[in-house]
Amino acid sequence: MKNQTREELIKAGASAMLAKSYHAVGIQEILAEANVPKGSFYHYFASKEDFGIAIIEYYGAQLANSIQTKLSDRTLPPRQRLIAYFTAIKSYYANNGCGQGCLVAKLATEIGDSSPRMRAALRAEFDRWSRLFADCIAEAQQKGDISPDQSPEALAEFLYASWEGALIRMQVNRDLGPIDNFMKYIFEYLIPGQ
Repeated sequence: MKNQTREELIKAGASAMLAKSYHAVGIQEILAEANVPKGSFYHYFASKEDFGIAIIEYYGAQLANSIQTKLSDRTLPPRQRLIAYFTAIKSYYANNGCGQGCLVAKLATEIGDSSPRMRAALRAEFDRWSRLFADCIAEAQQKGDISPDQSPEALAEFLYASWEGALIRMQVNRDLGPIDNFMKYIFEYLIPGQ
């Protein structure tokens, strides 16, 4: 029961912080949303900072699972898996609106400077996601789908950083143009099919 309540608090916090921001969300709001009694928060988390780290790790694991699922689909060649992943996310935003991007990127811009512990958790998630992309890129290079001229790790880092930038622009513009631009330049020019 304790783990279930903790997870409910994390889910409520992630949702509220994605809609608002880390600093704009109060603990009482999270407790009310999760239907947890007042005063119970500190039974599950030592501080709001620890809560933020738990949210980063939870959200990061969810996204890593999504990335892993798409990039390990052996029914598609590796380069096509990359395209399928970004196309699926584009479809999500097309259906749900362009107002929300990645929670981890949002937290990084808001609290990256103020909390070294949260910054370390954010970096760990970005690194985990980049490794998943690097593995798929390396496989694509081995199969001849992507040119072997570039480091898979550096390419994955650039790919994911560019993606996060496209999501930020999508939110500002409130349209899918930045995602379309990202996909065009990445898959037509940076990593075209061989």
